[in-house]
Amino acid sequence: MKKLFISMALLMSVGTIMGQADKAALKQAQKEAKAEMTEAQKINDAILAKINEKTATEAEIMSECKKGQALISKAIKSGAIAENRIGEAYKLSADLALQPHNLMLIHASKKEPFDTVFFYSNLKTMTDALQGELKNTKVTKGETGNEAYIKGKTFNLAQCGDYYIYAGQFNAAIGQFDKAIEAYTTAMNYTKIYPEVAGKAELRIPVEQIAYYAFHTAHEGKLYDKMDEFFDQAIKFEEGAVGTKQVKVASYLERGDSTAWANYIHDMTVKEPQQNTDYIQMLIAYYLKKDKETGSDQMMKYADEIIAKDPNILIAQYGKAYKYFESEKYDEAFEAYKKCTELKNDYYDAWYQCGLCKYRQALALNSTISSIKNQAEAKKVLEKTKGIFGEAIPFFEKARECAPDEPQKWAFELRQCYSVTGQAAKAAEMDKLL
Repeated sequence: MKKLFISMALLMSVGTIMGQADKAALKQAQKEAKAEMTEAQKINDAILAKINEKTATEAEIMSECKKGQALISKAIKSGAIAENRIGEAYKLSADLALQPHNLMLIHASKKEPFDTVFFYSNLKTMTDALQGELKNTKVTKGETGNEAYIKGKTFNLAQCGDYYIYAGQFNAAIGQFDKAIEAYTTAMNYTKIYPEVAGKAELRIPVEQIAYYAFHTAHEGKLYDKMDEFFDQAIKFEEGAVGTKQVKVASYLERGDSTAWANYIHDMTVKEPQQNTDYIQMLIAYYLKKDKETGSDQMMKYADEIIAKDPNILIAQYGKAYKYFESEKYDEAFEAYKKCTELKNDYYDAWYQCGLCKYRQALALNSTISSIKNQAEAKKVLEKTKGIFGEAIPFFEKARECAPDEPQKWAFELRQCYSVTGQAAKAAEMDKLL
């Protein structure tokens, strides 16, 4: 029991010593913070006096304000400033950030070089300091109150939202893409980060446009996750929507992810086919290549999805027709190509392919005649062959109307059809064109 009492006494003794050490450390920290704050205030007062007297050089302003800012920042971060002076400390921090900020804005307006990296860090210091001052300063009313002063500080903080847009542009220009995106994000969420100015801060451009800047900055910096994060808002900026969509699509290929590229285009085009016909054409070509490599039938399924959404999408109808034709399903191909001519009456390819479907069927049937031993049956097949060649003629003639100055596109097939159907004069005309 005696040993236990001794142990407890030692523990209490150690606790007392530790408590005394903590109090001493806190007292020393408070002393240092007070000294740092005093020195920072002297620096601020001195440089302001010179500014008012117009004797301060720009280099001196920047140097002294940075020196003062380092001191007050250290004091604030220590957490050792007396509670009743925290608002005062933040005010001093904001004051020391303001002069460099104004100088850099002047350079920016004149398109003169300045330290854009410091512009951003100084801006963050200034807005955080303004917020700290507002949070830690009690509002008093009346003739001797500070209500008007606090309103002025709130107005200053509200104005700074636009400066984060500038910071984003400045950082992007020098390749500091992560900092640029950070600045744009702050601008977009300004009233959430600084609720003191909610309902008072109005950015000079809409959030969608800031998201547009952030999206393209992320692309330039190959920060693809950030691109994806900003896309939904960036696409709402109508003036740049087309370019934003193009960059989004291209980025998947830049990442080396053709599957994601195809999936994105698929979902986008099925949702809004009329607005994305160029992308439908790209994806049809992609699926055709994949189908040849893997033996799948993705292109036809995709074309059917588009047509189910909107049967008037010409490239989807043409894609189906091409696939049927490639598979030698000429009846189905003919109907699909014919649908294309209904959608676009001057579509040379569709008219020509309609004729070619009939032409190929006639050639295939004609190749069987020599193997038919019954002359009467052979004659029937021959007459049927001529009839199909004849069916091809009006479609080739429509193709000719669409491309009258390019006989190399249609004259050969027309000559064959005219010859087989006994139209010698027209066949001779085609010979001359060839």
